[in-house]
Amino acid sequence: MKQLQLTFAFPQLNNDMTIALAHINRTGTMPSTAGLAPDVVLDMRMAFAQHLIADNRLVQASQEIDDMIYSDELLPTMPAIYSTWLWTARMAILVTEKSWTLALGSAENALTQLSSIKGKKSEDYMALLVAILYNLAAIHNATGDNTRAAKELTKTQQLLERLAHKNEARFSVVLLHAIEASTHIITSRSKQMSVLAHYQSIIDANLLMLGSGNEGETRRALNELVDTLWKEGEIMLEMGNRRNAVKYFTKALRYQKKLNEPLGLRDLKLSIGLASALMRLINRRAAAEQLLTSLMPLARKLGATAEIAEIDNLLNSRNRNFNIMTMLKGIF
Repeated sequence: MKQLQLTFAFPQLNNDMTIALAHINRTGTMPSTAGLAPDVVLDMRMAFAQHLIADNRLVQASQEIDDMIYSDELLPTMPAIYSTWLWTARMAILVTEKSWTLALGSAENALTQLSSIKGKKSEDYMALLVAILYNLAAIHNATGDNTRAAKELTKTQQLLERLAHKNEARFSVVLLHAIEASTHIITSRSKQMSVLAHYQSIIDANLLMLGSGNEGETRRALNELVDTLWKEGEIMLEMGNRRNAVKYFTKALRYQKKLNEPLGLRDLKLSIGLASALMRLINRRAAAEQLLTSLMPLARKLGATAEIAEIDNLLNSRNRNFNIMTMLKGIF
C-alpha cells in the first residue's frame, strides 16, 4: 500500500498562519516565537510539524510531534482536533518505519482524542478518521491481516466518496489512494487462491510418498509437507480464514514432530504462526497467550532475536487491536 500523505487531514488552525507559513516554506525553519501568545505559538508549531512531514524530514517531525503530545504545559489547553492530528501523524510516521506495534499504540491514542471532539460531522473530523482508518489498513495489510485491512479500506472509501463529493480538491486524490489499495488487496487475494491450489497438489503428492516404504523418500515428503502446510497456514491467515489457518499450522506441527528432530527454529516459527491464528479467534486468545509465553524460553535458548520480538509484538498488540476495534464500533 502507498504511504498516505497527511496534508488533507491537517485541521483548520485557530490563528492566521500566512506570515509564519511563508517563513517556514522559504527557510524550512521555525519562526521566532518571542512575545507571541501561547495559542499562536502552538499553531506555528502545528504548521511547522506539517511542513516537516510534507518535506519528508520525518525524524525531525517525530521529535517535534513528541515534544507537543508529551508536553505537560501544552496538553491541558490543546484542542482535541490538534492532538488527534498529532497522534495520527505520529502513527503515519511509525508506519513508514514499519514499527507496527508502536503505530497501533498511536492509533489508539488518536481514536481516544477523536472521540472527545464535539463536531463529529465536521470535515476536519472526518478527514482525521479517514487518515486513521487508512493507516490501520496499512498496518493490518503489512502484518498479514488482509481481511481486517479490506474492511478498513471499504469504510475509508465510503467516507471519502461522500467527502470528495463535497470537497473534491481536498479528498479526490486520497480517494484514488484508497481505491488503489483496495485493488491491491483484491489482486493479492486472487493470487493467493491460485497459490493455494498449487500447494494442495504438492500436499497430495507428498501424502502418497509417505506410504512408499522408502525411508529417504518418506523423510523428504515429511519435510515438504511441513513447509507446504506452513505456507498454506500463512496464506489462510492473510485471507482472514483463521480457523483453517489453525488447522494447517496444527497439521504442519504434527508432521514436524514425526521427523523426530530436536526442537529448533522451524518448530518455533510454526508455533508462533499457530499462536497468531489463535490470537484472532476470540475464544482462543487465552490459549494463544499461553502458547506464546511458553515459547519464549525456547526462543531465548535458540537466540532467535526476530522471533522474540515477534512474540512480544503479538502479546502487546492484542489489547491494542481489541481497544481500537471497540472505539471504531463506537464511532460507526
